[in-house]
Amino acid sequence: MSAPVFDETLRDFLPAAPAAAGRSEPPGRAAEPAAPAGGKPQASGDRADRIALFQACLGRLKRTLDIDGKAEDAALVGELIDFLGRRELSKAVFADADHRPIYAVCAAFIAALANISVDEAAAAQALARKLVLQGYELPKHGGDARGWKRLLLWRDQLVRGRMPELREVYERALAFARQAPTAMDLKAALDYALAGDRAA
Repeated sequence: MSAPVFDETLRDFLPAAPAAAGRSEPPGRAAEPAAPAGGKPQASGDRADRIALFQACLGRLKRTLDIDGKAEDAALVGELIDFLGRRELSKAVFADADHRPIYAVCAAFIAALANISVDEAAAAQALARKLVLQGYELPKHGGDARGWKRLLLWRDQLVRGRMPELREVYERALAFARQAPTAMDLKAALDYALAGDRAA
């Protein structure tokens, strides 16, 4: 039995409050939150979104290193960004939306522009803008927040033979693009590339 408690305000002894059943928590200690079902904490957000956010953070770090004149460190971070993008793309199962002949045409123009010493990144950016202006969506897979970068990564997968069904479209579009690479006439190149399929 607990001893009575003296109340300073009432100047009298009061009976002690009954003890709670079971083990009581020490004063000042908050109860721990209940664990989620299954006993494991649930990760929030989609994995691809988290990878893209991480790449964006690495991109800011790379720019800071560039500004500070730490070229070697910046190059290393850039390689890590590219590696993450390639890794995510190689693991992804391409959705039907990414199996599009127009992307093979863009890949052909990137190659044709590179042959006349145009930087691949600049070519991909210009082609990405053209795609959007013409009402196309950019590739969804690639693990990079930048659409033009996903276009480059898509091209890499095509060149590595991961989409053999679009290889012929790419080869025909490349033959067309080499005639006037800077014109970047995507519609005419696509019509030319698909004409072989119709003829077959």
